[in-house]
Parts: sequence; C-alpha cells; structure tokens
Amino acid sequence: MAEKHSFRFVSLWATKSIAMGMSGVLMMQFTFYASDIVGLDIGIVGVIMLVSRLLDAAFGLIVGFVVDRTNTRLGKGRPFDLFMIPMWVCVVLLFSTPDFGQTGQIMYIFAFFSLTTVVFQSLLSGGEAAYLGRAVSDDQGRAKVTSGNGILVMIVCTIGSIILPQLMATWGTQPEGWRMIALVYAIPMCVLGMVRFFTIKEKPVLSEESSPSNEKIGVKESVGLIIRNKYIFILAPAALICNLALTISTIITTFYFSHIIGDLRMMSFTGMIGIVTPLILLLFPVAIRKLGGMNFVRVGLIFAIVGNLVRLINPTSLPLVIASQFIAMTGLTTFIMTQGYFLLQVIDYGAQKSGKRTEGLIAAVNGLHSKVGAGLASVIIGGLMGVAGYNAILSEQPDSAVNMIIALFTWIPAILCALILVTVHFYDLDKKLSIKSN
Repeated sequence: MAEKHSFRFVSLWATKSIAMGMSGVLMMQFTFYASDIVGLDIGIVGVIMLVSRLLDAAFGLIVGFVVDRTNTRLGKGRPFDLFMIPMWVCVVLLFSTPDFGQTGQIMYIFAFFSLTTVVFQSLLSGGEAAYLGRAVSDDQGRAKVTSGNGILVMIVCTIGSIILPQLMATWGTQPEGWRMIALVYAIPMCVLGMVRFFTIKEKPVLSEESSPSNEKIGVKESVGLIIRNKYIFILAPAALICNLALTISTIITTFYFSHIIGDLRMMSFTGMIGIVTPLILLLFPVAIRKLGGMNFVRVGLIFAIVGNLVRLINPTSLPLVIASQFIAMTGLTTFIMTQGYFLLQVIDYGAQKSGKRTEGLIAAVNGLHSKVGAGLASVIIGGLMGVAGYNAILSEQPDSAVNMIIALFTWIPAILCALILVTVHFYDLDKKLSIKSN
C-alpha cells in the first residue's frame, strides 16, 4: 500500500489531471478570444457558453450512467482517459476559427466548444472517481493522492498560466496566432495526458466483490439511491457556486489586466501565485487528522473572502492586486483541489448505507452542478458587461464598464465565496466517517 502513496505513483496519477488543467488554462481565455479577437458580441459568447454548459450538464448525467455500467478488462474508469487526444484536437480547432462571416463563426465556435466541453471533457471527467476509488482503496491514501495530485497540477498549470499572457501579447493579437498558442499546449499535453492510462491499473473494490449485481442497477433505482444520499445535495451546490466564483474570477482577470491595470503581460504575475499555492495542499492530509477536511476548506474560504475584498482598497495597484489574488485563490483552492476527496466520501457513504455503489451517477450530479456554475459565469459576465456598455472595439471603455469589471473581480466573487461557506456548514460527513472508522 505504501507504493500507492509514493511520489512516483502520485506523479503518474497526476499526468491526466495536468493535461486537463492545462486545457482549462487555455479555455479560460475563450471569452476574451471570441469577443476581442474573433469579434463576436460578448453577450452572444455568454449565450454560447451557457447553452453548451447546459448540454454538458445533461450529457454528464448520461456519462454517469455509462460509467456505472462500464466493466471492461481495462477497468471501470480507466478507459475514459482515452478521450484525451480528441479533446485536444477540438481545442486546437476551436482556437483556429476561420473568417467566414459572423453566423458561420458562431456556428463553428459553438460546435467545437461543445465538442470540447460537452463531449470529451465530460467523458474524461466521468470516470475519475471510479478510477481513483479502484487505484487507491484507503481513505488516507486517497487524501494523499488527491493532495499530491493537486500540488503537481497547480505547479505545472502555474507555469502554463505564466507563459500564456506572454504568448497572448506576442502572438495573440491576430486570430492565426491563437492556433500557434493552442498547438504549443496541445502537443505535449496529448502525450502527457495518456501516461496514467498506460501505467496505473485498477483493482476491484470490496463492495463489488460482495455484491456482483451492483453493476446492474437500473435507472430508477440509481435515481433513488442518489435522492437518499443527502450529502450530494450539499456538496453539489457548493461545487456550483465554487465554479461560478472561479470562472468569473479567471475570465475577468484578462479583462481586468487589459483595461484596469493596462498591461496584459503583467497578468503573468498572478500566474506565479500558483507556485506557492500548492504548498497549502501539503497541509490537507494533516488537516484531515487535526481539523477535519471540511474545516480546512472553511478556513480557506474565509481567506478567499478577505482576498477578494481587500483589493477594493486600490483596484489599480499591481502589488495589491497580486497580493490579494494570492490570498483569494489560495483560499478557494482549498475546496477546488479537494472536491474529489469529498466526492469519494459521499460515494462511500452511499455504498455503506445501501450496499450499492453508484460512483458514476454521483460524480455526474456533482459535475452537473459544476458545469452549470461555469455556464452561468459566462452569462453573468456577458450580461453584466453588456449592460454596463463594454465594447471590445473601443480602445478605452466607459466608466460603467470599468466599474463592472472591478465589481466582477472583487466583491461579487467575495459574496459567492461567502455562499459556499454557508453551504458547506451543513457538511459533517468527514466527521461521521472518522467516528465510524474509530
């Protein structure tokens, strides 16, 4: 079992998450690319993202049912890693939008954005909980793997986040330059993203060995099992709000540095924050023993609220923006990077209560909320900035648009972090499982 917690094992496990994370780094610039480079109205871009995310949420439930019924010689969750290559192909095509009229561009962007997020990212994420649950069997080991995975993802994605603004400033002023940017990320990540599939195998979990019929749970019964698992209805809404806050903060950062700070290259400094942030995750396994996993998250959310609000002192101060971003993103990271751990707790709780394991569907319900949160973020940004008079063509934005960008970068995500804190107040499963194990 020690091997399952080794640095080598964690490094191999993290390869897929790193590739997914790097796609997220690039995809977070989609709104800026579609509005300021392709030239689409930012409100239309928001609608495209919302519709895609809603489709994504529905498709994610289908993927959940598929995962629960998957039983191949390669495993239950492991085969879904094979969708890594087609996902990156679609990312490159998305950032290679041809110039054939606005209607054609809208259709093209919608098609490849949907293929990337609705189809391939859903399939890649759908088997994650099942894969981890079979690769690492003990709760403490999962916490260590989750923590180590998060650290490595943050380190590598931080490097990608530092490099991206420089590439954007150099190549990203023209549409064809974005194809080069996408290829810089896609080629190595396609290779890296397949490493875990070829190096880490699954093994059966105890509930499957004792209940062979578990693979044949019907749709109606699966839904009933979900409804009776109250903790998914705490974790999933928290995930929705978390992704709403994260997506708003990440998307608006580009607009903030472009129009408030006035230098897109300086955005690389916020990327450097990720170098320090992973160190926080080293505390997670210790926090589980001393505080409880969710108490660790609660402390982080308080930091996130403070970090978002403190930048209101001087919104144009680069040192203050960088410092506050460090506090805010470090705090939010405590929940973002540990959701997989809590999701497995919810899955284990459901299996203990019913004797049947519904990993795929529980993960899909949680993923549905996360995707809706990300989709709502795009609509909120597009709607609010559109009402405020933002126009990508203008070199200088009106005061109303500037004030809205500041609001979306400061007090709006602070309120959302406070809502997450209220939601997770009702999550006590980590405490219950700890008592039961003792």
